Amino acid sequence: MKVVIDTNILIDAMADDFSYTWKIIDLVLTGEIEAIVSEKILKENKLIIARNIVRARDNERLEKFFNAVKVILVDKKVLAVLDDTEDNKFVECAFEAEADYIISSDKHLLFLEKYESVKILSPKDFWLVYTGQKDDDKEWKKIFKNILGI
Repeated sequence: MKVVIDTNILIDAMADDFSYTWKIIDLVLTGEIEAIVSEKILKENKLIIARNIVRARDNERLEKFFNAVKVILVDKKVLAVLDDTEDNKFVECAFEAEADYIISSDKHLLFLEKYESVKILSPKDFWLVYTGQKDDDKEWKKIFKNILGI
């Protein structure tokens, strides 16, 4: 299974050792899923993480993560996210790599839900799909999305 992981997932992981985000990073480290990045994404990841790392163990785990990801060349430009065009780099990478998922906490990406065959999921939703668990809140989420008009 190929995934593109948004930078915000790495930041969220540092806040909670038991979060879905760390579980997902651990899946990459154990080779259970393949994380794909472009040079642009990897550069952003390393820059943002360097500013936010507080604990040495986070630095160690994330360095292992950076060594585990597959870096690809992205030629195709995509304009899928109009409200925050910087987010398009994740869509471009996923499309080029023929990834199965983009994992993100970004509202602009999550709003898309899908681009071509690439599904865009939150860390929790990805974890539920990966583990085959049922999300009992899904129907409520649909209702509230309709009420809020999002």
